[in-house]
Amino acid sequence: FNFCNMAKIISDPIESYRGRIGKISYYIRESENMARKSSSNAKVSDAPAAVAQRKKFKRLTELTQGLAPVIQLGFPQRKRGLSPANAFMSLNKGICTVEEDNTVTVDYEQLLCAQGSLMEPEITATYSASTSRITFENTSMEDFGYCNADDKTYAMVLNTRYAGCRVIPLRERGENSSTSVTFPVTWEKGDLKVYIFATSANGKQASPSVCITLAEEA
Repeated sequence: FNFCNMAKIISDPIESYRGRIGKISYYIRESENMARKSSSNAKVSDAPAAVAQRKKFKRLTELTQGLAPVIQLGFPQRKRGLSPANAFMSLNKGICTVEEDNTVTVDYEQLLCAQGSLMEPEITATYSASTSRITFENTSMEDFGYCNADDKTYAMVLNTRYAGCRVIPLRERGENSSTSVTFPVTWEKGDLKVYIFATSANGKQASPSVCITLAEEA
């Protein structure tokens, strides 16, 4: 970017994040994505807490970029002016921890790739080592409250080693059936985290995501 004092971001890959990277502060003003450069005389704090915060923000930014495909689906119910990416970062700001050796760990069990008012779907996942295939089993759910038979269900498989993900459309919530997907052999079971969630048929509502156990085929 070319910054003078303040700039409007037109097409920023970081999208609508709130936070700071180096001397650049990202924020939202009147629903616009903005960036502001600190004075050249301003000193970036090297206090341990500040350094840790920058490390956590950087790791969360990387996660947000890697999960962009699912984030676009998973956050239709968000505050006005927030992008899906910014909603994701706000919701997951506590999942990164800086360890004593200065490495950053992520609590993948607590990560939420979707959020909303719908009920979570009932889905299991089983991994076959011989075929590198995951089979997802949908359990039929009837209409009631924030649970609709025509809701769409999804799985998101996150590769924690390569920081990539795959979004898999599954069955409608009212169906009782399975979906099988083959993954590259380099996507080893121990590196994978599986999340499930639902959206309404029109995509305007979502459920919270759930990190489920990836069972191994007997």
